[in-house]
Formats: sequence, C-alpha cells, structure tokens
Amino acid sequence: MIILARQQNEKTVMGILSLLPGLREIPHLKAEIAWYHNSDTRELYIWQAESQGQVQGVLGVEIYDDEITIIRHVALSPESRSVKNYFAMLSDYQSQHPDVFLMGTLDNQKLINKWRKSVSKTTT
Repeated sequence: MIILARQQNEKTVMGILSLLPGLREIPHLKAEIAWYHNSDTRELYIWQAESQGQVQGVLGVEIYDDEITIIRHVALSPESRSVKNYFAMLSDYQSQHPDVFLMGTLDNQKLINKWRKSVSKTTT
C-alpha cells in the first residue's frame, strides 16, 4: 500500500532515503526533502507491503501536466529490498494514478523499464 508521506513520517522517510547514494549526509538529505515540500508538483510517498505493518519504502515523484510522472527516488529498507517489492511499490503508485506514464531518472530508468516489461507480461 502506498500513501502520501506526512510530517509524522519524516524520520522514517529520512531513514530510508538516507540509504540512497548521494543522500547519506544529513544537510543534503534535508535539502532534498525540502525540495519535495516546496512544490505542488513533487510528492513523497511511503510504502508498506500488505502483509507488513511498518513502512518499508519511499517513493519520490515529480508530476508533469497530470500525464507524466518522473520517479525521482525509489528506496526500500535493507530487509525489504527485492525486485518483487520494487515492482509492487511502482504498481501501487500506478494503480492510484492509472492515466499517468511513469518515467525514471538516469539512476532508476532501468528499474522502471524492467517493471514495465513485467507488467505488460501479466496483462497480455
């Protein structure tokens, strides 16, 4: 299940995002989170598997024209890192935004492409 992150989730969001390369230093991490909060077109989501009760992942997105969403950050806690969970997080977001085309950054476009291929296999 994926839901918008709230102020009460900020420590969890920071903890999971800090696992990403480039976001390990606190000032940079805080600046990145502020970047999401300072625009109506950027959002942070938290994700948890249906069977788990705790937050396992964070998804950072930037929305363009209500048709394209760029996945800026996709991170899972160490114990949750698996292709299945990455794909589940992306699928949960897509199911909430069915008319949006998902794109990635240079860092995560490969993951988005693999997810898209897996989704197309299950729908054909």
